[in-house]
Amino acid sequence: MTAWNLRLSGLALAGAALAMAIAVLPAASAQEDKPKSRKERAAAAAAEAEAPKADYSKEFRKLAAPVQTAVNEKKWADVIAALPQLEAIPTPTQDDLKAIATWRLQATQGVGDQDAFAAAIEDFLAKGYAEPENVGAMHRQLAAHYSAKKDNARTLEHFQKFVDATPDVEPDEYETLGRLYLQANQFAEACQTLGTAIDLSRGKGAKPKEMWFQLRDRCYIELKDDASRLANLEALVGEYPDKEYYGRIVALYQAQTNDDRVVMLNAYRVAVSDPDGGLATVGAYLNYADTAMNAGSPGEAQRGLERGIKEGLVPDAGTNQQLVAQAKAAVASDKKTLPAEAASAAKSPKGEVDVKVGLGFFSTGDYAQAVEVIRRGIAKGGVTRLDDANLLLGAALIELGKHDEARAAFEAAKAAAPAGSHLGRIADLWLARLTRGGTAPAAG
Repeated sequence: MTAWNLRLSGLALAGAALAMAIAVLPAASAQEDKPKSRKERAAAAAAEAEAPKADYSKEFRKLAAPVQTAVNEKKWADVIAALPQLEAIPTPTQDDLKAIATWRLQATQGVGDQDAFAAAIEDFLAKGYAEPENVGAMHRQLAAHYSAKKDNARTLEHFQKFVDATPDVEPDEYETLGRLYLQANQFAEACQTLGTAIDLSRGKGAKPKEMWFQLRDRCYIELKDDASRLANLEALVGEYPDKEYYGRIVALYQAQTNDDRVVMLNAYRVAVSDPDGGLATVGAYLNYADTAMNAGSPGEAQRGLERGIKEGLVPDAGTNQQLVAQAKAAVASDKKTLPAEAASAAKSPKGEVDVKVGLGFFSTGDYAQAVEVIRRGIAKGGVTRLDDANLLLGAALIELGKHDEARAAFEAAKAAAPAGSHLGRIADLWLARLTRGGTAPAAG
């Protein structure tokens, strides 16, 4: 069983009494406080006529006067002492019972008896005495009580009832509910509730908390729902770019596509090109280098390895130094041959040839030439993977700082990709990066 670290600060016991006072008998000074003017007297009389009349029994009225006085004077111990006699009335009315229940609420809270106060609230709710606008607050009070007593099941029960009874629940309160569901190992409910927190926050024009996505990631793991987990991680990295999140996404892409080279090269590229991103493990950086080398982009292999070394993930020694040297040598060789290849590609009727040469220019860091050649290839037509070509075009444009043009390229990639495809999802990652402003070119 997973231990979930819950921070239920929102469930602190309330210090103030619930606003549920009831005056069973009129105050002695009531005559003195009557409105003086004719208009005021008429208004007061109309209000009194419209107000529902309390139906107290004679027995209750006989006993209520000293209790009301004790309530007014906040002598809560005296109120509690008087309650058994009131409860012994043979044929109490509903108003009698509600008054007794209300006094019990006030008195038990007044003396600080939290257990008795909680029992009084539950009784009050069960008998339907609470006004609709007070129901949510009373359930929240009970949730706080049971949270303090480490009764997780009853905490969850009452906090859910608080949410159900409250019209304007805040996103943070949905987080609390989500944590309670996680603690109860009710992962589907937790995911749904945390999703509500995220959606509600966005609806208010606010940025959802990073923690909400993290908690959803944990519960999707428990549910073994990789599809939903991937969508959540993509949304997370869109808001909070981090190499750990990119690393999880890349790993899921790898598993879902059986390490498809085209998908993986694009996945590694979007992660490593993000100055706020990167990859989380030495294995991921080495896989990126291998994928890039095999795809004919040794410059990407070099830049990826150098970033991994700079971050202290890839050891700067032995085999890794050799890999960097091999990538550098391949880049140097490509720089010599690319001009002739570009000239030859210009004469070809197949746009695919231009795109391949464009990848070579991207690899060497000649992004302006890459953009020119790739665009020429797309215009010609005959490009096998138009989504892949537009992703490469957009990546080059970002390196040039041409963000509006890059956005258009990524939108074109998304349009060309089959619905739900991984390349379409990668286009969304690029677009999210542009939206949040993470547009600085990659180092190296």
